[in-house]
Amino acid sequence: MPKKSLFLQVNILPIVAVVAINMVSNSVSGHSRADLLEKELVRTQEINKVRKLEKFFQSYKSPLASHSETFIKVAKKYGLDYRLLPAISCMESSCGKKLIEGSFNPFGWGIYGSNAIYFKNYDEAIDMVGKGLKVNYLDKGFDTPQKIAPIYTPPNHRNWLSGVTFFMEKIESSEKEL
Repeated sequence: MPKKSLFLQVNILPIVAVVAINMVSNSVSGHSRADLLEKELVRTQEINKVRKLEKFFQSYKSPLASHSETFIKVAKKYGLDYRLLPAISCMESSCGKKLIEGSFNPFGWGIYGSNAIYFKNYDEAIDMVGKGLKVNYLDKGFDTPQKIAPIYTPPNHRNWLSGVTFFMEKIESSEKEL
C-alpha cells in the first residue's frame, strides 16, 4: 500500500469519522454544528459592536459608554441600525453630556419648548426611544436617517441629518480601528 494512502487511512479517516459522528449527534440533539457556529458568530459580532461603541463613547468622554451593551440589545430587539441611537444621542446632547438634569434623555425625545420627557435611567431611555423609533418611524417606512430627519426635527432637519450621519460614520470608522 502506498505511504500516502496509508497516511490518509491512519490519520485523516479517524478525524473525518469523529466530525461526522459529532455532526450526527449534534443534529439529533436539535442543534447542528452550523447552528452552533452561527450563534457563536452572532454573539461575537455583538460583543465587537459593544466594544466599538464603548471606544466611540469613551473618545467623547460620554456617560453613555457603560450603556453600550444596552444600545446593541435594543437595536437588535427593534431592528435598528446599531449606530442610529448613539448617533442621535451625540447630536442631541453631545453624547449624553448636555441634557436636562435628571431626565436621562440624551435623545431630545419629546423635548420641545418647556415640555420634556424624563426617564428613570439611561437604559430605560434607550429602550423607550428605540421602541418609539420602530413604531413611529421604521414601521411607517421612515427607515433611514434621511427619511427620519424631517419628522424628528422638522425645523432644522438638514443640520440634524448632517450631525447624525457624521456620528454614524465616526462609529463606523472606529470599527476599522479595532
